[in-house]
Amino acid sequence: MICCGFLVCGYPPEIFNKSYEYIQCGDINIGAVLSIHMSEDNRNCGQSIPLFPSIEYVQAVIFAINEINNRTDILPNVTLGTVILDDCLMPSMVLARAMQFMPDLHNFQNHCPSPPCFDRTNETIPTFYDVVSVIGSYTSSLSIVLANVLALFKIPQISHTSTSDLLSDKKRFPYFLRMVPPDKYQVKVIVDMLHFFNWKYVSVIYSEGSYGQESERQLIKLFRELDICVAQSIEIRNSMGNSQYDSVIDSLRKYKGARAVVLYADSVHAASVIKAAKRKNAFREFLWTGSDALSLILDDDSEYCNSSLGSLSVRPFSANVPRFSKYMKSLRETGLFHGKHRVEKDVQSWLPYNVTSGKFTEPEMERSSLHQSTEDDNYVPIFAASYVIDAVYAFAYALHDYINMNCGDLKGKAVRQCIQGEGLLNALKKVTFNSSIGEISFDQNGDVVGKYEIRQCQMVEGTPHHEQVGMWDMKTHALSIDKDKLRWSEFKKSSTGNYSDNDHSIPESVCAEPCISGQIYSFSRETCCWKCVSCKNNEIASVNSTHCETCELLFWPDERTRSRCVEIVPSYVTLADLIACSVCICAILGLIVALFVVMLFHTYRHERIIRSSSRELSQVMLVGISVAFMLVFSFLSVPNSVSCYLNHVGFSLTFTFVYAPLLVKTNRIYRIFRAGRKTTALPQCTSPTSQVAIVTGIIFIQILIIILSTTMSPPTVKLRMPIRTEKFVELYCDMPLAGLLSSLSFNLFLVMICTFYAFKTRKLPDNYNESRYIAFCVDTTLLVWISFVPTYFTTSRAYYKVIILSLALIVNSVVSLMCLFVPKLYALYHQKHQKAKSQDKCYNPLNIRTETTSLGVVNRFNNTTDFMKSRSVSQLVGSQDSATSMVSNAGIIRETKSESKLNGSTGQANTSSAENSDLSVT
Repeated sequence: MICCGFLVCGYPPEIFNKSYEYIQCGDINIGAVLSIHMSEDNRNCGQSIPLFPSIEYVQAVIFAINEINNRTDILPNVTLGTVILDDCLMPSMVLARAMQFMPDLHNFQNHCPSPPCFDRTNETIPTFYDVVSVIGSYTSSLSIVLANVLALFKIPQISHTSTSDLLSDKKRFPYFLRMVPPDKYQVKVIVDMLHFFNWKYVSVIYSEGSYGQESERQLIKLFRELDICVAQSIEIRNSMGNSQYDSVIDSLRKYKGARAVVLYADSVHAASVIKAAKRKNAFREFLWTGSDALSLILDDDSEYCNSSLGSLSVRPFSANVPRFSKYMKSLRETGLFHGKHRVEKDVQSWLPYNVTSGKFTEPEMERSSLHQSTEDDNYVPIFAASYVIDAVYAFAYALHDYINMNCGDLKGKAVRQCIQGEGLLNALKKVTFNSSIGEISFDQNGDVVGKYEIRQCQMVEGTPHHEQVGMWDMKTHALSIDKDKLRWSEFKKSSTGNYSDNDHSIPESVCAEPCISGQIYSFSRETCCWKCVSCKNNEIASVNSTHCETCELLFWPDERTRSRCVEIVPSYVTLADLIACSVCICAILGLIVALFVVMLFHTYRHERIIRSSSRELSQVMLVGISVAFMLVFSFLSVPNSVSCYLNHVGFSLTFTFVYAPLLVKTNRIYRIFRAGRKTTALPQCTSPTSQVAIVTGIIFIQILIIILSTTMSPPTVKLRMPIRTEKFVELYCDMPLAGLLSSLSFNLFLVMICTFYAFKTRKLPDNYNESRYIAFCVDTTLLVWISFVPTYFTTSRAYYKVIILSLALIVNSVVSLMCLFVPKLYALYHQKHQKAKSQDKCYNPLNIRTETTSLGVVNRFNNTTDFMKSRSVSQLVGSQDSATSMVSNAGIIRETKSESKLNGSTGQANTSSAENSDLSVT
């Protein structure tokens, strides 16, 4: 104790000048260490008071002490006093003030045996004060020094503005409590706010020392958890000048995307940064987001707010105490504060005021405070003034509870001997009372359980205001921001430089524009910036949009979100398609024509032209042609198992039904004409029954091929995605290649043989004209097949394969109709027309006419029936019919040119008919 006393006595005498203290004695005294004057050389206290809030804190203590003493429900038999000392915002001065509160030195001073120990007449000698608790200090660094000393003597301490997390360590600072939440919650509020606005790219500016460095470390940790990138982290030092602050702004400008800047610095550093931004004409380029220090300077001076419109700050929630505001206004009215001249008997030592001259002898208080604050009818004290009042009340309620439980009936100054620091601390931790901000209580670390408010600088009716826009509850950790209260009209919305037209449109702070659907974020190693990389058409963005994942076969990314794969709706040939509709119309017309031919062949089946054209083979061919037209509709229908079998079998059989009879017919023609040159005997197997049997055998061979191929590899309905990177899936009938090629090969073999026989019969007499049509038919068919086969097998899309198959059927059927049946119908029409003309001539009872020839007069039969009844002609027809009517489906039968052809011998007639194919039947 003696050593500490001499240590304090070793301080310069001016430190203990009465100008830096205020005393209001009571039965129990509460100490307060506040920052009032400003040090000019960081060694000694100065004579100027730079800010009016310093006086507000002093008056808040005095106001609370007097209010409690006037109440009967709190400490009714005890008067509270206060000892307020000025630390001048210096750690060394805080240490000296803490030692002045040491209780043993106070007792030693009162019982000093000799004058050399302490000269009570010399006011420069330090005075030691007896206090039960202490309020202070202003900053966390000063509170740490104060708490270390007070803990030695078990004196409870409550700070009104210190927020460092270090002070929550109860092993180091067991007697420390505070009226504001610690920085770890303030950091959490800032991070939650950035996350709320979706600002993913930020810069951090922090002050040197425990306050800024520890907070910056926690910020970085929380940023990583929420994927918020830090462009740069800049430390502000006390020794920095204006040029260095300007360099900070230049450094911020290098990262244009990081428009949100977290300013976690003390008030002096924060003010210097805002001033530098104004000097560099960058005050609206950044979204300043700061702690309570930034909130203090924005509240104190509207110029700071005007220079940083739209900026957000976080500070512990406090409410105005109307009775304290009224008290401060009353001081002005009674002459305590009036403009720049103050008259104060009780606290004149705090003010650099010369009572004799009535004028300031030292630099006057800055006009930011006194005149503006006290003369304004809407004056509202600084937010921390309510914390000072609440701190005094917390001590008062704790003392009230402690005295009632431990001091019995003691009153007045006798109560002081009963109060122990450890017991008072326990009572203080349990205290609960209602204040202007709600219920006040402390947690296990001595931190008040409170709230944070979010404030924004806004231009309201042409004047900058620092308005509350949100709250953060410490109990629930829930952030609530009223978007309707936010104002961003003075802020650029994005890096493009365009201003937002909507006050409520939130500006952006991102390294790059957010990636759209179907893109992933690609990060480089050097920075947390990203590039948007587009996924392929068949890929989705997965793993938080950082990886492209390929969709499975037959699936495609969702068009809206590109975050999941959905099944592709398959496509198939429908009549809604123009090409398919056109093919269908052609098939319908062809089927109508085919049915019309069938009808005519059936109606005139007894006509010589029809009978002589191998009716049975023609009927088989017409069935094949009609089925081919109808098969087109099956190709154009929705693929299913039934239609697939029908298409596979029908496609192979329809060609066989056409070319098997045609092969038999061309073979018979060739054999008859070839044999007619040598003999009068007809070749074998030329009768209708034989022809039908041969055709049936050929068709049966094709059926066997189809049965074997479909058994080994049946046709199935399949889904196919030709190109993985194209959203297209087709539903089609998969006709096995082996089965299709075997059937096609057999049909192609038939066509090639028909082509051979058509070529061999090309030199038949001109008046036998069916051979040329058969040749044209098979040649055209062969050309179609030569074009069809490579085209079909090289086409990748099932749609085109179906169209090609359908067109092949239609073209082949149309060519068959035009070449094999239309000439016969025309001959039938011509015959009927000639018959009608002959019936219109005059009636001849003998039904004969005479014709003069070079041989004489010849009688001609005008009726085919009479002609056929003639014996001689009948014999001739009998000899020729074997070579003519069995030759080739009759062709176009013409009227004989010469009567001499009817008078030859039987053998000569047979040879002549085989060579000329010219019958005398009309």
